[in-house]
Amino acid sequence: MAATPEIPRPEAPPIQERPEEFPETIQQIQGVKIVQKNFKAQVSGRAGTPIVQTPPPQVITVQPPYDQATLAKQSKGSVSSSFTWLAAFWLRIIKKALHFGWKVVGKDQNVS
Repeated sequence: MAATPEIPRPEAPPIQERPEEFPETIQQIQGVKIVQKNFKAQVSGRAGTPIVQTPPPQVITVQPPYDQATLAKQSKGSVSSSFTWLAAFWLRIIKKALHFGWKVVGKDQNVS
């Protein structure tokens, strides 16, 4: 006798496709999907309170205290100096701003 006898299961009915329910479009053929990031309609719960709200677009502005050349020079100072760490911090913020497309304002910016 087997340790785990197989249990007979009933046969599943064959699946029938109905093409009238699934029209072929460019999106289905090429696998392109539209992802909506901003909801235009207001989604409300049962009590009438809004569930999903899209925040307004923000314009983030970064204003470092010195230009980038001065910050690069200060960041190569002594590790015990707070100015070294402050300059390194601002260089990281400038790189982050460039990556995310934020606006960098201030003195003559040599952004590369």
